[in-house]
Amino acid sequence: MMKNIQNIKFKFLLVLLVGIVFTSCEDTLEDVRENPNTVTTIDDAPLFANAVRSLFGGTLDQGTVRFAGMHAHYYVAGSTSRQPDQYIDGFDGNYNSVLNGTYNGVIRHSEEVLLLTSNEETPNTVRYAMADIINVMGFARITDGFGEIPYTEGGKGKSEDILTPKYDTQQFIYTDLIARLTASINVLKTADPAMAYPDSDPIFDNDLNKWVRFANSFRLRLGMRLRYADNALSQQIVSLSLADPLMEDNSHNAFMIQTEGQGNGWYGNRTGYPSIKMSTFMVGKLENTADPRLAVFVMQDENGNYTGQKNGLNDVAFGQSDFASKSDMGLALSSKESKMYLMTAAEVYFLRAEAALAYDNEPAVANDIYRMAIETSLRQWNVGAAEITNFLASPIGTLTGTTLEQEEQMGTQMWIALTPDYFEGWSHIRRTGYPVIEERTDSDLERGVTNGIMPKRFLYSSFELSSNGTNASEAIARQGANKIDTPIWWDKN
Repeated sequence: MMKNIQNIKFKFLLVLLVGIVFTSCEDTLEDVRENPNTVTTIDDAPLFANAVRSLFGGTLDQGTVRFAGMHAHYYVAGSTSRQPDQYIDGFDGNYNSVLNGTYNGVIRHSEEVLLLTSNEETPNTVRYAMADIINVMGFARITDGFGEIPYTEGGKGKSEDILTPKYDTQQFIYTDLIARLTASINVLKTADPAMAYPDSDPIFDNDLNKWVRFANSFRLRLGMRLRYADNALSQQIVSLSLADPLMEDNSHNAFMIQTEGQGNGWYGNRTGYPSIKMSTFMVGKLENTADPRLAVFVMQDENGNYTGQKNGLNDVAFGQSDFASKSDMGLALSSKESKMYLMTAAEVYFLRAEAALAYDNEPAVANDIYRMAIETSLRQWNVGAAEITNFLASPIGTLTGTTLEQEEQMGTQMWIALTPDYFEGWSHIRRTGYPVIEERTDSDLERGVTNGIMPKRFLYSSFELSSNGTNASEAIARQGANKIDTPIWWDKN
């Protein structure tokens, strides 16, 4: 009997407690409904910051470290990581990682910001423009690596439930990327910084003037990328870009310092296993012209010399090469606090110099801008004033010879100045043909699957071909065989 009474009391107390909680919840919910200061939307600022950080992180993804950096002959990796340097294939998982890494990072985060800032209830055209610039740069990187990619439907799996997105032609993608940049530039020219990201801008700390210069400089890069694929459009975009503010000095450079974890990823690549050694090709270009950036980009070996590792050696020759004794990547590039770059004023001056020579037929103007490009690059790496003066007074400091010889001179210097953005260096070589990466014919060199020609693109992985086969196959039919020596649309050299 006592037990039953206790049970009745317990049930009564339980009902009373539930009633109190329910009433309290109702009151709380009513307060939320009536409180105008309650947060009811997602803060897009952290998403924007994550998109930016992902974009910088992409400069150190496998597409750069494992492929582009060696294809462009900046360095050579040890152990099995050097296999792409032999122009062989079989890196299915790596290619899939490069593609999905950008979609799941830069594209996904920036797409979320674009959705939130275009919401009818809380629109913000300034934040939308900034996020769109990051989104454009993410897509540009993917298409420059693979060629045709899912673009208009790409990255829409979660937001629009598009699981098998169609592929767009690179010509269409480039045209649309440029149009989007133009729209963003026009918004940011007169934008109120208070509407931007006062506390969540990892690049320019909410300086919208620098954002305009950044976006316009990137538009210039894309415009020049079209030079051999669509010359008329290229000239139109270049002219448009030259009419707006561009990056003009190193205070405009788009960089970030990684403060989390191990810091700059090149630190781990230099100090970890397998190690990376600077290439004979890179060391030679710097040493043969007494370039003061040699001591910046390359460390001395144990004998106090700058000794590069030859790219493309077959297994026997590599085993005899004494790889461990060769020069490491310079500390300015590979310390924990080293800067990661998306774009610099030096690159912009080189693009302008090329345009002056190719489109305006003004060699004197091109030479002046070319010299400014070199000086800006040297200043970027804190080269002293006397060394800058001496280098500019050397033969390399003035454009000479035929137009083609001047373009090669200019192209080689731009390839050097792009360090450490090795992916962009690879794209630069594919577009311009400079510096010339000779076809491999020596017996100690591996010719790989390209017959000794520098690889032109990444492959669509077997996962992509199986999960989105119809669309991927249509892209291959338009673009050419799914091989690393198939050039993408803008690659005509």
